[in-house]
Amino acid sequence: MTIDWTPVTERVFVTAVEPHRVNIGLVVGDASAMLIDTGNTPEQGAEVLASATEKAGVPVTHVLLTHDHHDHIGGLAGMGEVISIAHEGLEPVEVTRQFSMAMAVDLGNQRVEALHFGPAHTDHDVLVYLPGENVVFAGDLLEEGADPQFDERGSLSNWPMVLDGVLGAANAATKFVPGHGAVVDREAAFIARAEVGIIYSQTEMLIQQGVKADDAAEAAEWPFTKETMANVLPLAYAELAAKGIEPRRQLPIFGI
Repeated sequence: MTIDWTPVTERVFVTAVEPHRVNIGLVVGDASAMLIDTGNTPEQGAEVLASATEKAGVPVTHVLLTHDHHDHIGGLAGMGEVISIAHEGLEPVEVTRQFSMAMAVDLGNQRVEALHFGPAHTDHDVLVYLPGENVVFAGDLLEEGADPQFDERGSLSNWPMVLDGVLGAANAATKFVPGHGAVVDREAAFIARAEVGIIYSQTEMLIQQGVKADDAAEAAEWPFTKETMANVLPLAYAELAAKGIEPRRQLPIFGI
């Protein structure tokens, strides 16, 4: 497997590995380095670690997991004794350290901040902010070149607010590394936030109009493909139903 590290800044790099073109980040400090996500399999993880160590020129001591989907965590088992970090809600693999809201790691003149603002793509998403580099690793909270993927454990209503947690600190020069696809700027991240927000708000409006879930796809204009909407609309209706928001029963109108 050929691993090419593309620079995001002078000390931050990204590579994409198959079969899902998942992005893996490499953050380099003066004393050590950190990987963001791991790839799909233990074999792939071992190759990524070896390549990252060569690229960094310092030991890769940490790996931070953005969420538990297999293309992001499957490589951890091949990374040996690195210190692994994840939100406390991540379950499929055992990690060294867990946190609930925030955690910081100093790699030597390079601060890495891991942040959790509640459920969104999953119930344990981690955003990674590098204040010294003005870079955010967003995991699958952001996608470039494809629709986002929606998980039944996530929260459509909270997803925009989760992104706000880093967008509020961003500026025009901030670079966002999505879970898949090319690095994007703040404007693209704002657009992605708005598109996800439309799903929840427009679904709520349709429910208030009495539109049933089976009819919702054709009842409005949506920002994503039919395939994506077929997956996400039932989740949106279920999330709103859990809050007591459901289509009103339409009573028949009888002629006099």
